[in-house]
This record gives sequence, C-alpha cells and structure tokens, in this order.
Amino acid sequence: MKKIVTLIAFLSIGAVHLASAQKFTGMATYKTDTKMEIQMDSSQMADHMDDLQKQLRMAMQKEYQLTFTKSESNWKEQEKLNNPNNGGAVQIRIMGMGGGADGLLYKNTKDKKTIESTDDFGKLFLISGDLEPYEWEMTAETKQIGKYTCYKAITKQEVTEMHLSDINGDTSEEEKKVTRTITAWYAPEIPVSHGPENYWGLPGLILEVSDGSRIMICTQVILNPEKEAIVKIPTKGKKVTSEEYGRIMNEHLEKMNKMYGGGKKKGNHDSFSITIEH
Repeated sequence: MKKIVTLIAFLSIGAVHLASAQKFTGMATYKTDTKMEIQMDSSQMADHMDDLQKQLRMAMQKEYQLTFTKSESNWKEQEKLNNPNNGGAVQIRIMGMGGGADGLLYKNTKDKKTIESTDDFGKLFLISGDLEPYEWEMTAETKQIGKYTCYKAITKQEVTEMHLSDINGDTSEEEKKVTRTITAWYAPEIPVSHGPENYWGLPGLILEVSDGSRIMICTQVILNPEKEAIVKIPTKGKKVTSEEYGRIMNEHLEKMNKMYGGGKKKGNHDSFSITIEH
C-alpha cells in the first residue's frame, strides 16, 4: 500500500510540473535602429543632407513587444507619440510602411506557420504563410545581455537591395542582389525558439539580431508575468497569401514611384516609399 501511495504522489508532482511548463509565458521588449545612407547630387538637397539622414534614422527607430508561450508568439509595434516638427527645412514622410498600431505578427514554431495583420497604404491585410527555417551556424562565443549569457549564431541570406540616386531631380533605381550575414545572440536560459520579427529556430530566446544595416536588441524580459501573457491570432484584414501580398505591394509602389518618385525596400513586409519635402 505504501508503494502505491508514493507512486501516486510522484505522478501528481509530475503533473504539476507538466502543467507549469505548458503555461510558460513571457514578454520581451525590443528596440530597433536602422542605418540608411542617402546620396544625392541634387544641389537643392545638398544643404539639407545631414538633417535628412538624422530624421530618416529617427523615423526608422521603433519599439516592439514580443509576447510568447512555448510554441506561439506575437510581434507588435508599440505606439509612440509623433515627434513635433523641429522647424527644420527637411521633412520626411514614409508611406506604405507596414505594421503600425494595427500590425500584428503571429508565429507558430510547432506548426511552422505565420499569420500577419498589416496596414499598408491605408488598407489592412491578413497574410498567411510558412515560417521559413534559418540555417543557423552556432558558435561558442558569448556575451552578456542584461542578466543573460547569450551565445552567438550566424546565418547568411540573399536579399534584393534597392539603390537610389538623384541627380538634379532625375531619380533612378537599381536593384542589386547581395548576400547578407545575420548575427543573432540567444539565451539558452529562456527555453523557447522565438525571436524578434521573423527570426526563430535557436535553442533559446533571441535577444539581439543584426544584419549590418539594422539592429534589434532586447531591453527587457518578463517571464511568467503575474498577468498571463496571451498570444492572439490575427483575424482582421483582407486574406491573402505572402505571394499575393507581394504582388499587391509592388503594384502600389510602382504607382507611388510614378506619383512622387522614391524607392522601395523588399523583404519582411517592410516596403516603403520616401517623399522628401523641402
């Protein structure tokens, strides 16, 4: 009889641990910074180039929150107050920039599926697709991010870059395929394979990602918060596949380029057109 009681007690403890593991949740805050260089020969813009570079970089700095469970996550931009006009001669409008207050990216690492709600050109889309794998090369190199010891992993990705030039008001575009090296730092102490944006697939939460021109770094992690973190599946927007969304965005960007001039950046649903006012 004693053995039976002991076994029951052991199974009960095991069930508690299993239930606790299943309810594992967390929230992580990330800040992004993008380096973008614009070179123009236009005499009209020469005096304003420093202001342009500064304001463009500020416009691209954002804060996001990653909410996660063991196999699901949400990635959402945090709302912020617009900076008042500083009275400078140069203003920047970024049009067609996906995400915003209505943007929500859902990732499921178990089913390897994504669903994204994104607002582009004033229209809400609901994009379904596959969670593409990354061929990570893990290393023994470490560094400290906050209180977590993180390990370095790298991968390479072929992307299409858009190069713009403006010579006396004559704007031209050139597409160039380049191989980009992506560096990630992950924390094995946080046993999930999530990461910022579309990054995932490492044995620990990714706390920092850099691709050379952009960096996303985690500034705060809260594990198993008192108020349970809830992951939502987006439902609002016109339902399209990733391929259909890409075609729609290309059509919109071509129209914007004809109307205003400017360029586009492909990848991660982050296409945009820049209008410079002076």
